[in-house]
Amino acid sequence: MCNVYLDGKSSCLYMEFEKILPSAQGMAIWEDRAYILYDTGVCAVYDLKSRKKEPLAQFPLGSYNAGTPTRDYLNHANSCMFSDIHYQGNPIPLLYVVIGTGTGEDEDGFYYRCAVENIVRTVDGQGIETYTAETVQVISYRSGGEEDYRYKRPGWGCPAFLIDCRTRSLYMLSARYRTKYGCVPEGEHNAYMITRFRLPEIDEGNWVQLSAADILDQFSAESDVMFTQGGTIADGKIYYTFGLPRREYPVTILVFDLEKRNLCAQIGNLDRAFREEEIECCDFYEGRLLCNTSDGSIFEIIV
Repeated sequence: MCNVYLDGKSSCLYMEFEKILPSAQGMAIWEDRAYILYDTGVCAVYDLKSRKKEPLAQFPLGSYNAGTPTRDYLNHANSCMFSDIHYQGNPIPLLYVVIGTGTGEDEDGFYYRCAVENIVRTVDGQGIETYTAETVQVISYRSGGEEDYRYKRPGWGCPAFLIDCRTRSLYMLSARYRTKYGCVPEGEHNAYMITRFRLPEIDEGNWVQLSAADILDQFSAESDVMFTQGGTIADGKIYYTFGLPRREYPVTILVFDLEKRNLCAQIGNLDRAFREEEIECCDFYEGRLLCNTSDGSIFEIIV
């Protein structure tokens, strides 16, 4: 269990944004732009410098999916991260997006997968920005045989994918049991499992399927914090958000140290600061940790 607890009650509103769809989900920041994703895989771009509510532009990701062939494949887009990889000289680096919504797996692995998006921005003579996106790679994980490599099956089938650009690693964050109350057997604790792979090269093809043979490292950290949302990696640490505006699921951020392989901090006492809004994803901007909500706000975490 984590023994470093940070009080986030001083956290404050950074800006509000105008939603283009009902459910805002993942958020990643590049330069002065927040790229906020919506359920199904639509992206809206907001100016963090001016803090204007209105989006500068909106566009579908290449991985847009409203539920084809079943709802398991719907792109919930609940977490995303920019890399430092510039595809074919594009100034905007590749965006790694957690896609899917089903809690099981098919013959290609977990429904939750990682789509690598190449986002192209065009600015006209009047300064109006337009964007397009293309999926250049999809990464999946197919479970089975983990015990042959002395690892454990990475959770119950709803992983999040995060990238560490410094070490060229791809991480899967998952839980031992579902992160809803009633899913952990009586007398046990839940635990978050962090599984490391190498980051696939883009020239390996538009589909990369990982397996137990590709695992480089794995550790777990016991925690009963519930209801996973979205996250990011910065300076060798995973920052991941949890919770709902309900008493049984308090808003919380867990911080995992990837070098020390442990849960190093827990930021709590955030419910009042978040004004009963549902926390979603997080990223850093000018040294500040910003978190967006499903309800149309971005908050700055102050501890």
